[in-house]
Amino acid sequence: MTLTTSTSRAEIDFSVYDPKSMDFVQNPWPVWDRLRTEFPVAFHTDLGVWMVAPHDLALEVTRSPRFSTSFADWEHAPPPKPRSEWNLYNEVMAFHLQNQSTEGHMRLRRLTAPAFSRKVMDLIEHRIRDSIVGVFDEIADPRRFDVADDIAAKVPIRAIARMVGVPSDADTLFEHGLGWNLVRAANPLYSAEERAQFQADTIPGLRFLIETVQEARSGGHSDDFIGTLIATEIDGERLHDLEIVALLISLISAGADTAVDLHTTALLAFLTHPDQWALLGERPDLYEAAVIESLRWGSMGKLGAIPRFPRDDVEIGGQVLPKGAFVYPLLGPSWVDPAKWPEPRRFDLTRNHAGNLVFGAGPHLCIGLNLVKVQGRLMLQEFRRRFGDTARLVGDLEYDPQHWNARRISRMTVATGA
Repeated sequence: MTLTTSTSRAEIDFSVYDPKSMDFVQNPWPVWDRLRTEFPVAFHTDLGVWMVAPHDLALEVTRSPRFSTSFADWEHAPPPKPRSEWNLYNEVMAFHLQNQSTEGHMRLRRLTAPAFSRKVMDLIEHRIRDSIVGVFDEIADPRRFDVADDIAAKVPIRAIARMVGVPSDADTLFEHGLGWNLVRAANPLYSAEERAQFQADTIPGLRFLIETVQEARSGGHSDDFIGTLIATEIDGERLHDLEIVALLISLISAGADTAVDLHTTALLAFLTHPDQWALLGERPDLYEAAVIESLRWGSMGKLGAIPRFPRDDVEIGGQVLPKGAFVYPLLGPSWVDPAKWPEPRRFDLTRNHAGNLVFGAGPHLCIGLNLVKVQGRLMLQEFRRRFGDTARLVGDLEYDPQHWNARRISRMTVATGA
């Protein structure tokens, strides 16, 4: 064990866990096992962050009000800019869910919940379906193609763009401009200079979204996503334009980055478990379980979802996490923790997923989880409609070890009977 002798703080370094190691990216299970058993709560000296690995402790951190999700509560956060120096990124982020007080967070959740209802998801599903059909139509040779480039890189951001009502010619603005920069703009693992550049590069996309919301507001209310956000009124309160845009960028961040791994992981799971693919064909009621189990089984995350910052010194798992520390509840090892999941590396659609952390937990449960489930189901249904059970993996998987927060599959070649 790598423990310091001069302090009771448990410490690890890249010799224990290197997120950019190709050995880890290709085979994370020994590292996940070691973190859970030897270093359940430990400070990573090379990254400067605390890591919490077991499911029960990660759940405690995720749900506890003793932790903040606001970047401003990090002990090394830069001093806040005077309001006179704010750019558009700063103005929008002031209304982001992660940066609200408990009361403000609950207010935004209450006012945005109707737009994420099953009813609204059903109404916009045809838009998402059309975008996914379009992705499959674009595959140059359906007899042999790369799932990573031809499906996974396109489906999430297009689904969100259609949900928001963005025209197809704006997809690249989301994917390579706004989305890419959003996921890095407030990440403490980047330097202050890098974060400032990422933030500045979000501004063209933010302006586009503000114009989109203003056009929707002037065009009258409708039952689509933005229309529902505009129309919702609870106890005399409504969302204003920047609050709506702040919500949209939360979805775009997920769609431009983290949701990409759902599609490669789900198809990898089913192509290596044909019995479960057959079961899904027999049991269409299992599509939601298929999305959850694919993500859990794949354990693609390197670090965590939303970092936490203790509001005061907090003891977790025998370690004291000081106020303002940067804390990652590690989703990867928690999703395959045998203390929570019997035979955790077995892919099983009939598994009981109660209490899972796949979409987080507590007040910051992923607000777009219905969208993720819809796009995952539609992608799998379209894959089955086109290729049935003829698809098979060809060659080895390729990974991008440099990806900041995912064991990103960069190439996954599939051959079909199409």
